[in-house]
Amino acid sequence: MKPVLLVTLATLATFGAGCGGGHAKGVASEADSFACRDRSVSYMATLGGGDETGVQMDCKEAGPRIKRWKTDKTGARKEDARAIAPGAFEQVWAQIDGTGWPNLHDCANGSLAKGDPVYVFDIKDDQNSASFQCQTRDMPYPYNDITDPLNLAANQGQKQLGDDEPADAKALDAKDKQK
Repeated sequence: MKPVLLVTLATLATFGAGCGGGHAKGVASEADSFACRDRSVSYMATLGGGDETGVQMDCKEAGPRIKRWKTDKTGARKEDARAIAPGAFEQVWAQIDGTGWPNLHDCANGSLAKGDPVYVFDIKDDQNSASFQCQTRDMPYPYNDITDPLNLAANQGQKQLGDDEPADAKALDAKDKQK
C-alpha cells in the first residue's frame, strides 16, 4: 500500500505544480494577447433636474477598465474606475457587439414620456463609431443588451455608488425617530 500512496502523492504534486504555473502563464498570456482596437462603450442616463448616471468601458488610456458615475441635482459627482481583466472586457464587448451597434439609431420603441430619463450611447472601435439615444424608463431590446452587461460588469463586487434615498425621505425618517 505504501508504494501506491507514494505514487499517488507524487502524481498529485506534479499536477498541482503544473496547474499553479499554468495559471500564472495563462493570466500573463491573456494580457499579452489583448488587442484594444480603440474600443470604447458608454451610456449616460440623464433625468430631468440634472440627475445623471453612467457607465463607460474602454481600454485605450489605461488598459481594460470600467468606470461608473453618478451626479445629483446639485452637481455633486461620485465615481469609481477600476481595471478589469482582458477576458472580462472581451466577454462584455462580445455581448455589446452582438447588438449590431454600428447599425443602431435613436430608439423608436422607448416610452418617450416627458419625465423619463434620456440614455445617450457612444460606442466605437477601430472601424466604426455610433452615437444614439433612447428616452425610456425601461430599456427596450436591443439597447438593454448594451446597458445590462455594462451595469453588471461595473457593479460586480462593488458597493453601491452614492446614496439612493432622497433627502426628504431621510428627513421623514429622522422625524419619525424623534417621536
